[in-house]
Amino acid sequence: MGRDAIRDHLPGFRITLLIMPNYATRGFWHFLRNHYGAAFVVAEAKNSTSPVDKQAVLQLANYLSRHGTGLFGILLTRHGMNASAKWTRREQWVLHDKMIIALDDEDMQQMLLTKLTGSSPATLIQQRIEDFRLRI
Repeated sequence: MGRDAIRDHLPGFRITLLIMPNYATRGFWHFLRNHYGAAFVVAEAKNSTSPVDKQAVLQLANYLSRHGTGLFGILLTRHGMNASAKWTRREQWVLHDKMIIALDDEDMQQMLLTKLTGSSPATLIQQRIEDFRLRI
């Protein structure tokens, strides 16, 4: 069932989960595929007026698996993550090798501006991964 069919049958329903195949053969997305098994890029959007909690991280983590989508996910938030979400993200990495990064509204704006200047918005994702790994 396509998006239009879902919209017609479920008024008010919003697609908040995006799973896209990652066929990159070079560059940053290829690195994600090789290093985190990211055969797919899984992104989940949360439209919360406050920072998301650990349940949001766990929900995204449920979609990530070594023999399925891979172990890389992006949590798209309005206002980032609270302390329990950050701790849960750390646990998912240390215990299950699941790399989950969070991007907020400011990050998305920065990525759009970066793209408009002809640079790669993926640089911000790369920076978020590096920042997270260096704080472990």
